[in-house]
Amino acid sequence: MAAIKGFKLIRWNSQGVFFLSCEHGEVEYIPRRKYRIEKKNAFNPTILHQREEYREDGFDLQVTLNPSEYYNLLSFLTNTGKLYLEYTAYDTIKSQFPVTVSQLPKCPDDLHEYPEKIKFSLESRYIGSPGFVDFSIIIVQDDDEMVSGSQQT
Repeated sequence: MAAIKGFKLIRWNSQGVFFLSCEHGEVEYIPRRKYRIEKKNAFNPTILHQREEYREDGFDLQVTLNPSEYYNLLSFLTNTGKLYLEYTAYDTIKSQFPVTVSQLPKCPDDLHEYPEKIKFSLESRYIGSPGFVDFSIIIVQDDDEMVSGSQQT
């Protein structure tokens, strides 16, 4: 498991590309390798045959938020469209994963008045490498209009 400082959530839907940056947030990356087919050998049950590998990585995120920021995060996570998690590890390696929300952030009692640490979980399922999408060049077509993606925080 690797702990990473700072992350960016990206929401891509028909209205455009939206960003939510958390420079002081923490990401705990939990890589998991799974196989679609797992069978024991008929002649030697200690041998396991595994085929069709896929990844099911987990991300536990933690960030300190004010009450208004909490509701912005909750709204961002529950909106429609594709959700991506982007972070930089070891100061140079930029990673980006398509994710789904596996656990929404809970609202502690103290958050109604004071900043509080919020934890939530994301999950990414993919085969091979997740790739990298450059959201600065994304163009969204909506009937007659063309909207170019721009960074919004």
